[in-house]
Amino acid sequence: MKRLLLVIGGLWVAALTSCSDAPPGRTIVLISLDSVRADALDFSGRYPNLALLADKATRFDQAYSASSWTLPTHATMFTGAEPQLHGVEFDDLAIDPQWATLPQVLKDGGWSTDGWYTGWYTAGDFGFARGFDSYNNAMTGGRQIEAQVQSLLAKNDVTGAQQLLAGREVMGHRDITTPNVMSGFDARVAGATDSEDLFLFTHLFDPHYDYLPPSPFDTLFDPDYQGTITGNDYYANHAIYDPTRVPARQINDRDLKHIMALYLGEIAYVDHELGRMFDALKKAGRYDDALIIVTADHGEEFFEHGNRGHRVSLFDEVLHIPLLIRDPRHLEAQIVQTQVGQTDLMPTILSYAGLPIPDTVTGRDLSPALRGEPLESKPVLSSLMQHHPEHGYLFVESWRVPERKLIRTMTTQADGQLKLLDWNVYDLKADPIEAQGVEGPDAKPRDFAEWRSLQARLDELRALWAAAPQTPPSERATMLREVIQGDLAGLGYTEGTPAQEGAVSPGLGLPWPPGPRPKL
Repeated sequence: MKRLLLVIGGLWVAALTSCSDAPPGRTIVLISLDSVRADALDFSGRYPNLALLADKATRFDQAYSASSWTLPTHATMFTGAEPQLHGVEFDDLAIDPQWATLPQVLKDGGWSTDGWYTGWYTAGDFGFARGFDSYNNAMTGGRQIEAQVQSLLAKNDVTGAQQLLAGREVMGHRDITTPNVMSGFDARVAGATDSEDLFLFTHLFDPHYDYLPPSPFDTLFDPDYQGTITGNDYYANHAIYDPTRVPARQINDRDLKHIMALYLGEIAYVDHELGRMFDALKKAGRYDDALIIVTADHGEEFFEHGNRGHRVSLFDEVLHIPLLIRDPRHLEAQIVQTQVGQTDLMPTILSYAGLPIPDTVTGRDLSPALRGEPLESKPVLSSLMQHHPEHGYLFVESWRVPERKLIRTMTTQADGQLKLLDWNVYDLKADPIEAQGVEGPDAKPRDFAEWRSLQARLDELRALWAAAPQTPPSERATMLREVIQGDLAGLGYTEGTPAQEGAVSPGLGLPWPPGPRPKL
């Protein structure tokens, strides 16, 4: 109950007002769907709850992620900075504690902040919990298991922690976790006081392989399939992909179509569960005035370039992501073709909340587009750090402008200088599937405007990094690294990781020693 003080005849009189008379506080909901590519989530009728949301929202059809796997992309969502700047590109490094995160800025601004995550690469150990009143492990049994892992690691019992996690479904690949998120979300929204401003973050892992949607979503998009391929153990199934054979792809086109139908079924199942989320907001009187953002951390490859899964390349199938923003101040359905990136989420949310944008944020506020105003496309810089048994650390970078894209792969030499291993420039208008680079045999990288503009952008980031507060990498180390590295196969990441050579990532915001960045 709220108490209103009135002045009557010079006397203070307390008048009680009903809580129900007061409008609810503001609400911001950020929904991150794991592994959902843009062409799989078109906000059409096959996803009825998201389609209804899109009827009064802005759809950004040219949104691109900062990397091709969960950890660096969420670090970008939470910091508003590219991976080259925040440095969280392997699981041994957390977000710099001196850098403001999205929930922290909102918390400091008076908002109540709650989050739910369903995959280990969004665990609080990486810095994601900072600023949340509660940050909940929504994997089945996840809270208890995480507490046990932390206890074992505190005793330096890495083997025991690895054994605890080994072979369990709670890793998320076979577990169905979205209902766990919805239960916590429902309870939190129902229990909110009228005066609370709520920021609610949900990470929904179920679209990630394994592709095991519950009935009726398992047959929704391929009801006539008569084959034997299932989505179980998708990443490890040698009938789908066998790295010892050439070509590594073993699955035929018809079975692959079925796998993709199961993948769509997972997304449809999550859409069904999101209806529960929207109902909870409506019952609490918060839906009409809520800012709701639906996006993905990255996409997924289905052999477009010979790969399956993600964390392998920076082609558009893993970078092109859905982005829908329902701004209660602008409820007209519209589709925006402006190219935007994940760095833009944090400043857009903070602008809506009326809060300052930290200096470490490199994205821009998308509010003009939500108002129907023109907004210029900006290049999107993406990054993927890998470890190669022959070359050591590989730094894969993508620089995307609306109709052109540069992808390059580099490594560092013994003297610290960069060595270029591979590069391609794609004409996305003529070659949208990135099948053939446009550079000729005699072309030099600096002949291309994309190369020069990427170099200029990295110069800008280097200056920002030098000016930003920096915590030594040793103080940003994560406890979960040793445990996760012990079961990367279980997580579906068996390639391109430092664990193969027992290596540790450079642990810097920019992937080389401090000082001027060497030129290529």
